[in-house]
Formats: sequence, C-alpha cells, structure tokens
Amino acid sequence: MAQYTVQAPDGNTITLEGPDGASQADVIAQAQKLYQPKASVEVSAAPSQFGETGGGAAVGRPQGINRTNVLPEPRPLESALAGATKSFVDPMLAGAQLATGNAPKINELVQRLAKESGQYQEENPASYGAGRIGGAVLPAMGAAKVIGAIPSFAKLNPYLQAGAIGGAVGAATPEETGKTGQPFYQEAAKQATIGAALGAPTPLLGKIADVGIRATKSLAEPFYEGGQNVILGRALRQFAGNDAEKAIVNLRSAKELVPGSMPTVGEAAGVPSLAAAQRAAIGSSPIATNALAGRQLAQNEARTSALENIAPETRVAKYSNIREEVANDLYDKALNVKLALAPKDEKIVSELIKTPAISKAINQAKENAANRGVNIADPAGSMRGLHETKMALDDQISAVKAKLEKSGTGATSAELRSLISAKDRLLGFIEDINPAYKEASSTFARLSKPVNQLETIANLSQKSISPQTQNIYAANFARELEKVKKEGILSKQQLARLEAISEDLQRNTYAKTAGAGIGSNTMEKLAYNNMLQQVNLPNMLRRHGLAETAGNILARISDVGYGAANKQLTNKMAEALLDPKKSAALMKLAGKAKTASHLTPEQANMARILATEAAQRTIKGVGNE
Repeated sequence: MAQYTVQAPDGNTITLEGPDGASQADVIAQAQKLYQPKASVEVSAAPSQFGETGGGAAVGRPQGINRTNVLPEPRPLESALAGATKSFVDPMLAGAQLATGNAPKINELVQRLAKESGQYQEENPASYGAGRIGGAVLPAMGAAKVIGAIPSFAKLNPYLQAGAIGGAVGAATPEETGKTGQPFYQEAAKQATIGAALGAPTPLLGKIADVGIRATKSLAEPFYEGGQNVILGRALRQFAGNDAEKAIVNLRSAKELVPGSMPTVGEAAGVPSLAAAQRAAIGSSPIATNALAGRQLAQNEARTSALENIAPETRVAKYSNIREEVANDLYDKALNVKLALAPKDEKIVSELIKTPAISKAINQAKENAANRGVNIADPAGSMRGLHETKMALDDQISAVKAKLEKSGTGATSAELRSLISAKDRLLGFIEDINPAYKEASSTFARLSKPVNQLETIANLSQKSISPQTQNIYAANFARELEKVKKEGILSKQQLARLEAISEDLQRNTYAKTAGAGIGSNTMEKLAYNNMLQQVNLPNMLRRHGLAETAGNILARISDVGYGAANKQLTNKMAEALLDPKKSAALMKLAGKAKTASHLTPEQANMARILATEAAQRTIKGVGNE
C-alpha cells in the first residue's frame, strides 16, 4: 500500500494509506470522508444545517451524524413534538435559573435550546404552537388532582387561586435575555407579577370557554347520528335518575317471557320513571304512538295465543275421548259381574245406605237410571246400582264446588268434606268386593289426570280472556292462577308456562301505571332541552333575572332551529324504547362521557384554571420566541 499526505482545511497534515497509483483527487475525496470537524459550541446552528445534523432537537445538542432519514426541513409532527418538549422542560430550566441566579452554564443552555427550537417554529408555526400548548396543558391537567386536593388552597376564591397560579407560572418561565444575578431576579419578579395579572381573569375565561365549548357541541349534536345517540342516552339516564345503572343491568338481561312478547324499556328496566317516560313517548308523535301501540298489540296477541295453546279444545277432546273409550270398556266388564255379598259385606252396605249423603245419592241414582231407560230397583243390591250411586255422589260434590267458587267463600266447606268422605267409603267398599271395578276405577283416575289439567287451564283461560278484545284481564288471570296453584292439579311445566304469562302481564301493567307522569312536551323537545341543559342556560337566565323575558325567544328558537331535529329524536326515542338492549347501550354511551373525569369539583375547577393559564402563558411564550 502506498502512503499519501494531504493538508486539511484547519492546517493539520493527514497521512493516508491507499492503492498504488491513486490520483491526488481520489486521496482528497477519501480524506474528506474520514475527516469531520467537531461541532462548534457556539449557538450558531442555522436552519440550513437541520438535515445535516440529523434533525437537531428542541432540547439537546445536534449530533454530527449523517442521518439519511432526515429531511432538510422539520416536518409538522416533528415541530409539534419539539414544541411539546420545549413546554415540558421550560419549568425545569426556570427552576435551575432561580436556584443559581441564572449561572452562565444554565444561561447558555437556555439560550441554546431556545435557538434550536426556533428551527421547528419557523418551519411549522401552527404545529409547533399546538405542541407547545399540549405540552403545557396536559401536565397542568395532571397537576389539578394534586393541587385541588389541598384543602386550604381549594377554599380560596377562584380568582385568587388563578392569580397565585399565574404568578407561579410566570416565575417558572425561563429567562432568555441573558440577565444574571440581581437583574435576573428583578426580571423574574416582574414576570411573576405579569403572570398573576394575566391569571386573575382565568376563572371567568374558563367558564366562558366551558359554555362556548358545551354550546357549540350541543348545538351540533342533534344533527348527526353520533350526537343523536348521545342525546338519547343522556335523556334516558336523566329519566332513570339515580337508578340509571340498575336500569342498564335490567335492560341488558331483558328477555321474552312469552314467545312473541318482546318487552319494552318501560317494562324491562324496573325503574318507575322510565315507565313514565315510555307513556310520555306514546303521546309525543304519531310515529311514536303507532310504534309503541303496535308493540303492545303484538304482546297481547302473543300472550293470548300462548294461554290458549296450552289447552286448546282439540287437545282436551282428544284426551277425554281416550279416557272414555278405555274406561267404558273396563267398567262394562266390571258392572256385568253378579253381586254376591258375604254376611259381613251385607252388614257394611246396610250401614252405608243409612248415611244421609249416600241415601240421597241412591234416590238420585234411581232417577238418573230411569231417565236413561235403566231399572235399578235396589241400587245397593247390584254392581250397577252401586256404581250409579257413586256417580250421583260425584255430581253432588261438583255442585258444591261450583257453589263455593261462585260465592267466593273458599275451595272447601264442611258439606264438601262430608260428601267426599261418604264417596270414599262407598268407593272403597265397591273396590274391595269387585277387583275388576277397582282396575276400571284406577285406570279412569289415571287417564283423568291430563284431562283435568287441560280442563282446569281451559277454564282459567275462559275466565281471563276478554271475548270482545281477546286480551287477557291481568287481575282475573292472577286470581285464577292462585286458585289453580292451591289445587295442586297442574304439572311443573304447565305452571311454568302460566307463570311466565303472569310475569309478562305484570311488567306490562307496571309500564302502564308506575312512576309519576312525564309531560309529552319533554319528549317532544329532546334536542332543544339537551342544548339548554348542556349550557346550563335556564340557571344562567334565572341568576340574571332574564328567565321570563327570554322564555318566548327561546321557545321560538326551539321551533325554528330544532323543529325537525326534535321530531327526529322523538321518533328515535320511540324506537329505542322498543329495544331494551339498544337503550342500555345508549345509556352506557352517555355515561362514559359523564364519568370520564374522576376529579372532584374543586379539582375540576383547578384543572380549568391550570389549563387556561397554561394556554395563555404558552401562547405568549410562542409569540416571544
């Protein structure tokens, strides 16, 4: 390898090894690649050096590294990040200045960082300014929780709070004029005084900003789908009051108790005020009226159909025919057996016929048989006569039951109990002397169970359904169901179906009656009322004695500005009230916005002061850079 000597721009001589025969130009080019002068410590990085120095930085010294991914000028995102970084480090730099009287090294660092950040501001002033505000506001919001929790500070007048914070922010702004020592402290005191003066009106500015932001947002909400959803959810939460979370849980778990009877919000929420809101919606617009009325009609039809389908006439007839065919064949065989009583049995039957109820039944049995063309001269002396007597007792028992039911005095009485006792004694005697009759009787009882169940349900249905409207009378149904439960005739499955209908009727009644009335006017002006509540306009007007004067003007604004939006929201509310799960989702959506901040009122006020003050100071700082 050959050795070559070249002289660098600073006068140093460099010796290089290279291939034999290399030209002087090749050697100089190789030297330029290897030699890089150290960056100057002076604050002289010009905007033209941005790309050559790897992008520079709002803080930190530009590095002499060839960055191929860095453009000659900063991009908007880079300027925004630089602005945020500058705002973040400014309080630390100001603290260092205050602690040292702006010592030379600290002063040099402050001026250098201010100079370097200028490249980002000059190229993208809007992005840089946004970053500066964000870098100041976000930490201020975080500090609000801490400062707002200090009892003594939280009790101060908001304007004194803002003035104190403004003074602290002014003192925490780095001094970039190069003053040190006593002149520096005088300048810091001046900045603190200016900061306090600027900070004093911050609470008022914050309130104005709050009202402006809320007003702008609420004015726009009725006119796009996302905003409408928030309004609907907010209204539902307002109607539910303190029971909003309970309503959400109930609405999410709402289900059809009866196939085809989908519950509404008023029925499923379990909150009286939402039931009242649903009733108000019915009268708020023709579309809402038709929508909710249509749902109620479908529910009524579903309940009536479910009740009638448990014991239709065809099913009752089917089971009754099976029972009659089987039992009649068995009874014919049992009754054709010739009665031959032993002495002890004759004694028993002799005592039985002396029982008043059985004696009366014997006479009725003779009459019944004669009406059918059958002669039973001695009912106690034949199987058919004993059977006819037992059937006459059955008729007596049924008559007493009907009388008790009609009078409403109860399901049993001494008369009924005595008749049942007499029948059981007679039936026991017949079955003892004739096993074939016992078989027929037990078979008839077994086949009668489903018939009795179906007839009981059919009877309940007949007493509960209006012949005119085909709707179920809720009170009648509840009363008859309680009677059936006490009788213990129905199966668990049959009772479950009836209780589902009963529960569905109960929540329908609840929706019709629960809760104090809500005026339909409230439902008709959802968009307009949302704006008033979000801006807190009614209270503002009352405080300034303008409530009555502004009333007519506001009503006119409601008609002109929100007429179509109010109607659209009213109709959408009706749709939401038909869908419990949708309403739960809307309430949850509105609740997220409501509970997004976990600050106390004092901390929230502090956050507003800090944020507004930080924005003020940052805008001023950007203007001075």
